[in-house]
Amino acid sequence: MNIRESLRLAMSSLNTNKLRSLLTLLGIIIGIMAVIIIMTLGRALENDVMGGLEDAGTTTYPVMVHERAEDGEASDDPFAGFSMAPPTDERDGMTIDDLNALAASFGDRVQGVDIDISSDGEASLGDTTAGVSVNPVLERSLDIRSLKVQYGRGISQDMIDSQRPVAVVSPELVDALFGGDASAALGSRFDVEVDNNTSVFTIVGVLEKAADNPTFGESSFADIFIPITSADRLGMEVNWVPSFSVRSSADEDPEAFRADLQSYLDRKYAGNEDFEAEVFDIAAGLEGLTTIFRTLSTVLSAIGGISLLVGGIGVMNIMLITVTERTREIGVRKALGATQNDIRVQFIVEAMLVCLIGGIIGVILGGAVGMIASSVVLDMTWPPLSAVIFSLLFSLATGVFFGAYPASKAAKMQPIDALRYE
Repeated sequence: MNIRESLRLAMSSLNTNKLRSLLTLLGIIIGIMAVIIIMTLGRALENDVMGGLEDAGTTTYPVMVHERAEDGEASDDPFAGFSMAPPTDERDGMTIDDLNALAASFGDRVQGVDIDISSDGEASLGDTTAGVSVNPVLERSLDIRSLKVQYGRGISQDMIDSQRPVAVVSPELVDALFGGDASAALGSRFDVEVDNNTSVFTIVGVLEKAADNPTFGESSFADIFIPITSADRLGMEVNWVPSFSVRSSADEDPEAFRADLQSYLDRKYAGNEDFEAEVFDIAAGLEGLTTIFRTLSTVLSAIGGISLLVGGIGVMNIMLITVTERTREIGVRKALGATQNDIRVQFIVEAMLVCLIGGIIGVILGGAVGMIASSVVLDMTWPPLSAVIFSLLFSLATGVFFGAYPASKAAKMQPIDALRYE
């Protein structure tokens, strides 16, 4: 008996017992659905996080000043420096003059330098107030942070040099103080208070509204960006920083630029016995994060695959019942010359067909649910092809594994005993 005949008999058996076949399929369908949904959402999360990091990491190099590692404490972790103590004194950090000197030293190889300093405060216009995050910035800080000015203009070097009390604000502040009217906000003066220090700033620019963060929800907290030299009006000390970022020109070789930047900082801190400046390897960090995401997805998929085991047991149970119900049929076929291998192949093919149909339905339903869920939570993501192929192959393997025993039991029946079976 060939495979085609076995498939015909398997389809006939499934069609004869539709409800029982459907209930048998459910275990396989649910297991495959769980795997596909988890892998799809995992890929969506990986794409979202990694995409943002890659956009920032391709030409932006974070630098942190931290305590020197003692001999023998070197770590393979590319972000190990983040866990080490930063400087607490200006003489060990990077001053604004140091950052300007660095940018001047690299010339056209550097697009800009950014610092990451902020303080929570309150903005007010008349009786209307809003919670704000006040961010002192350098000339290219907004560009490095991928923030675009939609109305007005950004922070320029002449504003920094003249210590002008101006601000570029986020749309959330415009919504809170000006009812969303950006044209009314431009040129308006408003009060900013940080730690009981109040000063008046003039709005010169309004940022584009950023896409709502689907993971944490839309934020109502407003951002204000002011020239770094105007921060002392609010009592903020920004004469030096323990960390900063450098953005290279687009045509710079990443490895070469990172090595040159690290060499420059090594020379800068050569005389400092306690602290050093480290340029972090974003590429290594991205590779590590990719491994973590994929491992997490694999582990969760394995947990979801437990339902496949339950479904497989259900398949074995139904196949044993099927063998019992068709005992006389088996006896007739053996009496007419069917070999043990023919009987064995017939029932294994039937078990594989049940699992394959369940796997296909599970992939379709799981892929649909996964894409819908990913589009709601993040960006719509197709199920990973590797997960689809693996799921279908695993379904077939489940059919072979759990159908082997019932098929072997059927193949070993003696014709005379099978024909006598009532």
